[in-house]
Amino acid sequence: MQKGTYSLVLILEKEQYIEIGKLGNFLFKKGYYVYNGSALGGFGRVRYHLKENKSKRWHIDYLLDKANLIKIITSETNTNLEHDISKSLASRKGAEIPVIKFGSSDCNKGCVSHLVYFKNIPKVEDIYKKLGLKFVIFEMADFKNI
Repeated sequence: MQKGTYSLVLILEKEQYIEIGKLGNFLFKKGYYVYNGSALGGFGRVRYHLKENKSKRWHIDYLLDKANLIKIITSETNTNLEHDISKSLASRKGAEIPVIKFGSSDCNKGCVSHLVYFKNIPKVEDIYKKLGLKFVIFEMADFKNI
């Protein structure tokens, strides 16, 4: 089974409050969000995020109810690189952390969040290149192939 690291790129069409499980209710700005996760048990986790009417297991599942997923980037690796990708994205010009501990409540690598906000669509794949990762980009029409 394929396993590795992934990034979900979402667009939120309007500013709104969204309840994120036990983290609470937060105001999310209109714009682009990148969620970085690991699927070291297999990319079935990404397929789970794509399901409709699912039980919400992870913070991202709450945001996916309100935002549109526009791109998925996956990289096969045995190493958990979601932390490196999240930190690199968060350090970019224009990046904001919308919710502290989003997707990183159990993180011990010093991540503030695994969700990063941008007003304009970010080039997430540049970070994968910088880290020397081979990756695949799935656009909306390709999601069924994950």
